[in-house]
Amino acid sequence: MEIARAGLFKVAVAEAAGGLGADILTALHVIEEVARADGSTGWCLAMGVNTFRQSAQFSPEVRRLMFHSDPIGVSAGSANPRGRAVAVPGGYRVTGHWFFASGCMHSSSLHGACKVFDGDAPRRLPNGDQEVRIAYFYPKAGARILDTWNVSGMRGTGSHDIEVDELFVPDEHTFSALERRTRVTGPINRIHGFDLAGCAFACVGLGVARAAIDALVELASAKVPRSSSDLLRERAAAQARVAEAEALLRSGRAYLFDVVREMWETVLATRPITERQRSDLRLAMTHAAQSAAKATHLVCETAGTTSIFTGHPLERYARDAEVVTRHNQLQFVNYEAVGRTLFGLESNSPLF
Repeated sequence: MEIARAGLFKVAVAEAAGGLGADILTALHVIEEVARADGSTGWCLAMGVNTFRQSAQFSPEVRRLMFHSDPIGVSAGSANPRGRAVAVPGGYRVTGHWFFASGCMHSSSLHGACKVFDGDAPRRLPNGDQEVRIAYFYPKAGARILDTWNVSGMRGTGSHDIEVDELFVPDEHTFSALERRTRVTGPINRIHGFDLAGCAFACVGLGVARAAIDALVELASAKVPRSSSDLLRERAAAQARVAEAEALLRSGRAYLFDVVREMWETVLATRPITERQRSDLRLAMTHAAQSAAKATHLVCETAGTTSIFTGHPLERYARDAEVVTRHNQLQFVNYEAVGRTLFGLESNSPLF
């Protein structure tokens, strides 16, 4: 609730629309800093920032109802089309089950992507693909939250499963997954949602890694390892490892923010974002998250057995860092997708 009171979920929403009006770079810095304090909180903030961006797809009346009438206002759900939306007068009858609804315990609404049907027949787009719509379940009491988030890291995100069964969703509470209606104007709405979300999640990893390095520096000034009479910070191996971790973190971070800055300048100039820019961003966000996780694990290794005890924050940092790299936007396989484009081949990733 303190995050909501501070307006951080709306950090990237225009001031005229009730937000803080920050640019994308500032928004990512905020997510990174919150994740430095707590990875799960940073992750939920990242999700909230992106759902407020998505709110631009709705009419002002629906936006006020679902996103601004509630003290928190965020939605939680999935863009994976695991639902079935059958067209009925005034909207859709939705049935579905979705995974990884981060923040669902505190959100004011839930949402899920659905394949659209007219009766039993799939509704086809002009290109032959089946239409997919994102359906918002408001109030969220119409959906069920299933207690499934029994995991090692990022436990505080509450990324449980959600499901609905034959729930009526008004048409005005849905939008096409391919639609870029953006009724709310502003440069952040010209950035693809997958790209914004991926950058935000990578910044969670950066924040966790920074916290881990800070924790090691503090530990090393007090810990005397066994079979040694010197402080940990006086060991050459520890000195080399903390420097390597710092280099991994800062280089990955610098690359990410350099690419994001270039993309932001593009949208400010109202020029279209190129596929090469999206490819570069995919590479930068993957590299930032992977490098941050390596830095975190290097720090934990340097800390010795201290990092395996649940009473020390390094144990949680290691688990949280690993979960960040498991997200499909940040997995190692994204290097392959980007590498294909560097060779002049079409990407094999649905993310860009």
